[in-house]
Amino acid sequence: MLTALLLTSATSLSAALLYAAALLGPDQQGPRNSSRQQAEINPTATAHTAGAPSRSGVTTARLVRLTNDSLAGQPFGAEPTVAELLLDGGKVVARRPCRNLHEAGQVDTVLLLRHQGNTFEFYRAAEKDLLRDAAITNFQPSYARRLRTRMEAAHRPAMGVSEQLRIGDTERTNYVSVLYQGGRLSAVHVEPYLD
Repeated sequence: MLTALLLTSATSLSAALLYAAALLGPDQQGPRNSSRQQAEINPTATAHTAGAPSRSGVTTARLVRLTNDSLAGQPFGAEPTVAELLLDGGKVVARRPCRNLHEAGQVDTVLLLRHQGNTFEFYRAAEKDLLRDAAITNFQPSYARRLRTRMEAAHRPAMGVSEQLRIGDTERTNYVSVLYQGGRLSAVHVEPYLD
């Protein structure tokens, strides 16, 4: 009885950790340009690592890595702006001052914005707002539908398969982490490079 309980707990923990890793991305896992990451991402082909069945018979999600400059660089196509999101009911939930590294004495702002269950982080500089991070779980808004369409063109998992997809650009600076559950798009984490 105790063994069955421990196996069930381990399987649940593995699934939770996999989901968190898909949404966190490289900033939370280590430096973007580490030699480990460079070895894992092949700039010309897709690499697959099949998930292994656990002792309880449940297969964990397999990890798929690929390089796609267009998708990693502009996952939404036309990127949503702060003004568009606010006009469509989005709410700024946090503002944080941030010292500009390129202009002495200039203080910019980091905005955390929520829109229909999706979360965006923008770096607001004097000249424009730059997307720093986005976590998409609701695919009803137009920007999320564009993202889903671009994802479908880049990769289609088999029906019923759970996968964690990691898309980077050739320079290994922009990343899109995607989670498919049962062959369906479940969550996307967009991490554009900002200096």
